[in-house]
Parts: sequence; structure tokens; C-alpha cells
Amino acid sequence: MTLEFNQIVEQVYKMGAMLTRLDFDLSDKLSHARAIFEASSDLNRVWERIERVRQPDISGYRGAAPVDIPNAEPINLVQPPPPTPPLATIIAADGSQVYPDDQLAVHYYLINVGVFVYYHGTDRTPEQHTFPELKFHKNHVHDRYGRVIPNRTVDDRRTVEEMRRLAAEAWLRRAGGSVPLLALYDNRLMFLPGNDVESEDLFSAYMGALVHLHDAGATLAGYIDNPYRSRRFMQLLFLNTLETEEELKRRQPELASAGFLEGLRDEVFFAAVLRPGERSAIMVQNSPQNKLFRDRGENYEIAFFYLKVHNDYQSKIVRVDVPVWVARDKSRVDALHSLLLSQCRLQGRNPYPYVITRADELAWIGTKDRLKLEELINTQVRRVKEELTGQTLTAKARGKELARSPKRYHDMRGEEIIDDR
Repeated sequence: MTLEFNQIVEQVYKMGAMLTRLDFDLSDKLSHARAIFEASSDLNRVWERIERVRQPDISGYRGAAPVDIPNAEPINLVQPPPPTPPLATIIAADGSQVYPDDQLAVHYYLINVGVFVYYHGTDRTPEQHTFPELKFHKNHVHDRYGRVIPNRTVDDRRTVEEMRRLAAEAWLRRAGGSVPLLALYDNRLMFLPGNDVESEDLFSAYMGALVHLHDAGATLAGYIDNPYRSRRFMQLLFLNTLETEEELKRRQPELASAGFLEGLRDEVFFAAVLRPGERSAIMVQNSPQNKLFRDRGENYEIAFFYLKVHNDYQSKIVRVDVPVWVARDKSRVDALHSLLLSQCRLQGRNPYPYVITRADELAWIGTKDRLKLEELINTQVRRVKEELTGQTLTAKARGKELARSPKRYHDMRGEEIIDDR
């Protein structure tokens, strides 16, 4: 039975009217936020409030904070696009996976990492590499209780493998700083594994990859294409309106929600404030999670900025995560800023870094690939069973297997063409 749209049309119109009122409320908050933003050039004032919320008797503030002095930028900074370096090496890594299935006879999972290397400013052919790894040993696929590991564990292992491959490829192309070396990761950099027995090992391996990238002289960045949930900067703007310590303590419950700016997101705010190509100030997130990174070394605290990428058709706000070793180096930040803009202009109507798109294409495991992998594994399972039992498939079963397998066609000369695409 089809949906009765004639009964829904009026309800949709009512929803549209409600959204109009919500947008009016958002516009009012946006105007208020812009006024606070324009008056927030005093870094000392901002730091006074950050120091207050870092005291043990204040809790709940997980908003943005300036990078440590002397590298701090005014929080209302709007940075125009810098000149683009004539040459650069840009590496992107992305991953895909096949999760374990406890309904299958053999438990396994697959992680495939794609790496794409782009040589900006030259006609050198880009490089592409894939690194598939099949895990099937019981110690890899089962937890200590013999249960198949959850999908979250596979995701965490994939994240670590992506960063390790990115670091390895950057190390091979280190050039001592003569040419910018960018390492782009398609996600936030503040990686926190799930709460299981191997989380500490995974976090240590991830941090080891960050150290390797640092040693390679790479400019590491995490690219967040859709930061629609973030409100870290709105929390900072609200904090900056609280005049006294007494007021801060009284309104402490509002710190997490950004007080009277609740509902306004960073993405909406910076879409109104930034022009195409401009970036915000570089900030850090004031949170226990980020402190874990800082505790491993002050260079590895995670900072971020917002950037309005664009092309001839549209613009959008993205968030860019960088470790503090990048945030402290203006030349690195400028190269990253300009090269991201350049990459986002390479894809026609889609303002998204070309190298990340290509890395995703290399990593992606499509349905046909998954089915082919399953067929290969099932074939091996049958072969082993036949060798152990001395039994083989009946002619009828073998005929069904051949009929249901991927089709093969032959031309008149006997050239085989496999129709598996």
C-alpha cells in the first residue's frame, strides 16, 4: 500500500511554518553572537575566563579555548586566503572494512586502506596504493570470552591502520621542509577507542603514528566535511559574556549548552561570518579527551579552525583539525589553508578535497567485492572439509554452484572476459 500523500501535504505545510519561526529565532541569536564576536578582540579577557573554568570548582565547560601563548590568535580573527605554494606533496588515506559475521562458518574481517599521493604544481602522475588485510585468527576475531568482536572494535582498528599507513607514506616522502608535505585524514583527529581491553593499545598505536608523522615533517590535518553538531565556539562566545566569577558560578549549568546561544551551531555562525576562502582563528577544545593527547606531549594536543571552502558553484563551512605542532607554525597553517582551497576547486561542483575523494575510491569495498571475498573463503572452507572427510560435492550441487557463480563469456578466439563489474 502506498503512502497517502494527500493526507500529509497539509502537515508538511505546518512543519514549514514552524521551521520559518525557528529560523527567525536563529537569526536573532546569530545577530547577538556576531556582536559578541566583534567585541572579543581582547585575548587577556578570554584567557581570564578560560583559567576560571579550568579551576576544580567549575565543571561543564567543553568549549573552545585559544592556543597557548605566544601562538594564540584573537578569537575573532578572520584570516584571508594566503598565497598557494608552487609545489607540494599531498597524501590522503582512507579505509573501508568488511565486518565479521557470527552467522558464517568462518569468522573473519577485512580492512582495506587506500592511499592517494598528489603532486601539486607538477605534471607528475599521482600515485595510488591499496593495503587490504584479512584477519581470521581466533585471537584477532574473538574477544577473551570467545565472542565475535563488535563492529566498533573493527572501526577502531581501521582508524589506527589508516593513520599508520598515512605516516608510513609520509615518511617515505619526507623532504626536509623544502616542499610542503601534507597528510590529510578524512575524520577528526581526536581519536578515542571504545571501552574494551585493547583501547589503551589502540590509543598508543595511534599516538605512535602521530609521532611518526611529526618526525617526517608532515603537516597533518583531519578534514571534517560536515561539522553541523559542533557548538564549541558558541560555548566560548557565551563564556566571554560572563563578567565576574560569581556570575560564572551561578550560570555554570549553562556552560554546556552555550546559554542564550543554545541552538546556534558553529557551522551556521561561521557561514555568516566568513567569506569564501577565509578561515577562523585556531583554537583547542577544552576537554578531558584533549588533555589525553596533551599528556602525551604538548605538540600532540589537537587544535582546529573553521574554513569556508568554495568553487565556482557553492561554498560551505568545514572544520580542520591539526595537532599543535602544526598550529604553532604559521607557514604550515598558511600552506594547509591555501592547498585545501586549491584541492576543493578540482572537483567541479563538489567543494571537497580531490585527494580524499580518490583515497576513498581506492579503499571502498563494494558489494561485488564483498560477495567475491565471501565466495573465495567459502571455496576454501569446502576444500578443507573435502580433504578432511574425503567427500566431494555431488554433481547436482556442483552444477548449482557453477550456475550461481559470476558469469563468464568467451569471444570467438577464446579470450576470456569476466563479467564481474
